Amino acid sequence: MGEFLMMRATLRTCVSGAAMAVAFVAAPAFAADQAPAAATTPPANDTLSEIVVTASTGTKTKLDSSVSISSVSAEVLADFHPISEGDALRLLPGLQPNVSGSGGNGNFAVRGLPVATGGATFVQLQEDGLPMVLYGDIQFGNNDYWTKSSPTDSRLEAIRGGTVSTLASQAPGAVVNYISVTDKGEGGFADVEKGVNYDWTKLSFLERGSLTDTMYYNVGGYYDVGHGFRHAGYNVSNSYLIKGNITKEFDGNQGYFRLLFKVADTHEPNDPGGLVCGNISGNSVSGLTTCPGFNIKTQSIYSLNNANVSYVDYNSGGLSSHPLDGISTKEAAVQVQLHYKWDNGLTLDDNARVSSMSGGFASNFFNPAPTAGLIGSTVNGATVARAVYASGVNAGHNVTEALYNNDVEIYTDMRDLNSLANNLQLNWRSDLGGVRANLTAGWFFMSQKIAMDWHPGQFNSEASGSDPAPIDLLDAAGNLLTANGYSGYNNNWGASNARSYDYTFTDNAPFADLILDASRFELDASVRDDINHGSGSGVSAEVGNTGNGTVHTLMQTAINPVTGLQQNVAIPYYMLDGSTEVINYTKDLVSWSFGASYKPTDSLNVFVRGSRGTRFNADRLTFGGNFNPNGTLNTAGETAVADYVYQYEVGLKNRGSLGGAHYTLELTGYYSHFNITTYELNPVVCDALGYSNGACPVADKYKTVGVELYATLRYHGFSMIANMTANHAQQNPSTLGEWVKAHGIPDLSYSFATNYDITDKIAIGADIAGVTRELQSYPSVIDWPGSAVVSANIKFRPVRNLELGISAYNLFNSLALQGAGNAVVTTGGNSFVGAATSVPGRSTLAHVKFTF
Repeated sequence: MGEFLMMRATLRTCVSGAAMAVAFVAAPAFAADQAPAAATTPPANDTLSEIVVTASTGTKTKLDSSVSISSVSAEVLADFHPISEGDALRLLPGLQPNVSGSGGNGNFAVRGLPVATGGATFVQLQEDGLPMVLYGDIQFGNNDYWTKSSPTDSRLEAIRGGTVSTLASQAPGAVVNYISVTDKGEGGFADVEKGVNYDWTKLSFLERGSLTDTMYYNVGGYYDVGHGFRHAGYNVSNSYLIKGNITKEFDGNQGYFRLLFKVADTHEPNDPGGLVCGNISGNSVSGLTTCPGFNIKTQSIYSLNNANVSYVDYNSGGLSSHPLDGISTKEAAVQVQLHYKWDNGLTLDDNARVSSMSGGFASNFFNPAPTAGLIGSTVNGATVARAVYASGVNAGHNVTEALYNNDVEIYTDMRDLNSLANNLQLNWRSDLGGVRANLTAGWFFMSQKIAMDWHPGQFNSEASGSDPAPIDLLDAAGNLLTANGYSGYNNNWGASNARSYDYTFTDNAPFADLILDASRFELDASVRDDINHGSGSGVSAEVGNTGNGTVHTLMQTAINPVTGLQQNVAIPYYMLDGSTEVINYTKDLVSWSFGASYKPTDSLNVFVRGSRGTRFNADRLTFGGNFNPNGTLNTAGETAVADYVYQYEVGLKNRGSLGGAHYTLELTGYYSHFNITTYELNPVVCDALGYSNGACPVADKYKTVGVELYATLRYHGFSMIANMTANHAQQNPSTLGEWVKAHGIPDLSYSFATNYDITDKIAIGADIAGVTRELQSYPSVIDWPGSAVVSANIKFRPVRNLELGISAYNLFNSLALQGAGNAVVTTGGNSFVGAATSVPGRSTLAHVKFTF
């Protein structure tokens, strides 16, 4: 009861704050309405004038919509220089990403709704109105693997809550839409970016032009290559992407037909993190710094001493290897859009895409442990007497570091993630005696393949950032117990995670939206029925539901790093000996959203909204005891297959002029709650739940109350974007049965981005993005300090069409965490060593851009 009263009081505070803000901005807004028209004409950068095209009917501007939606332009993103897609989302309110390398694998929370395991549980990334993957939390296939910023983007648009529940699927928290340049502009640019204090080069281009009076094109792309921010031992970046579109306009301004295409082949690092040192008092960490031997800001675990991941192939039964190249993707997609308007107020929109996608996830994870614990332990049936470096300059010598890394080294073959998506809708607008009616009805369909092979191996290596080497273990007689660091193949996380599967998930979703607009007052109601179907089969090494599998032995020839002689080593491994799990089920759930807005003036809109959205589990539902033998959902599966997310919000949008400056303001207070059942790979979490094999299902409850702010200001050559999200987020884990502060969600996250055109030849900019303290390391919760990253840039245009620039990411070289693990060592009172991921240290980038 106390928690409820506290939440109600907090929500009342948020609503009261929104009401006070209405009163504050209403005065200049009313005054602005009385000013001459020239004083209130929005400048070109006023995004509140843009038509909302993301998870909407496409008929309202941002100012007139009763939803929370914000956008940032390609120019702002270019000045911000995000290091990943998750980093770019820091410019948008409500979104709270944890970044894990430029390749993807970020965790995207929204409005305090935490990521229960990994990926984007409630956030959908779209490209031109359609998702590249239907589910944002596909295991080893998150949506930020497949969607990358490109030179063809005109803006990044994000809608939180509201109609994301009813006008998009699998996105009850937010939809982020990468919107392409599709205008008639001529010319383009070529840009060369080069790391100054790190090895990385990127070539980008954009070309635009007309084919006829009614047909035009936009095409662009990039190629990047290098060792990256953390000075890896080899090229961890090696990617290209080409995107473009051709538009044919119909006569009489009746619409257009557009063809879009995309080809990409990317290889970018996954960042598993490293060591951080500091102090700990109780459960509170302070004084964080880098550790001796591992500067997490500038060093990488990608090493020439360990440039490949080894595994036993499920088809041949023989030993295979794959480059340790992080996250790799191959994509080819064709998309068509039809927009046609009749004279009777009826408009047809169809948006369809077919995609061919595959890739791989090849990476170490990072989990430091005391090296002293190795000696005397039992590995592969023998007692460990020595731990030695398996390769590198110290090969054959005893490991001297106090910590080593004993986490998984995994290769996941994403064989097939092909998809077919189509969103068809009809919109009818008419004047019904003073009330304008806007009715939209449509059907969304998407078929998503998910076919993968998992190869998680048991692997030991240095917990070092300087060309870490594998660690081999020997018995008292000097015989190898491991081979090149591996103590097992396909056998980490338990038998059920040596797996291969081939699934097809489809979503059919009819939807409808009705808007009644009575001048300054508007009502909006929408509904969606998602019919989710899963089919296919998978097999693992697990025999029955015992958690165990048949252990095979590989007699592997390896070089003993102490003697330099070849030796046969018996290494255990798993094969796909378990029974096949079949899935064949259908589940449908209804989502709804109701909103109302009132415009006291032409420049002020206040709104309220309530929504219920849903998300389905896909591959995370499998191998968890959720199916009957015929593939239908059993009792546990009926509970685990999907979750509802409820959101209630009140907000305002305003624009106007103050002292000659033009501003926009978007402020929203919200309350959300949901339950989630999913699959967890973190062995720390699973051990606390009583699972001994390192992977398990989890079922938790969450609730959050908060406020988000997005504001812009422009005064002559100066511009600023301000973004803040405050949360009081709680969770009720199945292990506790009571409400506690949610882990991984800061009380406050924020970003500010500024730019000043000093003259037409020189411009400077700066930005800051940060979070306050947050809880991490569930279930042994630790309170980690907040952090902020400051970046700056300067651009010089000596002659027409030429721009020279230099930017510094993390200008002050801060240790800014993106996620943290458990404390592993406490010595001498309160000294502390932990595992974490962080943003790179100071990274300086120069560029030369030619426009034409």
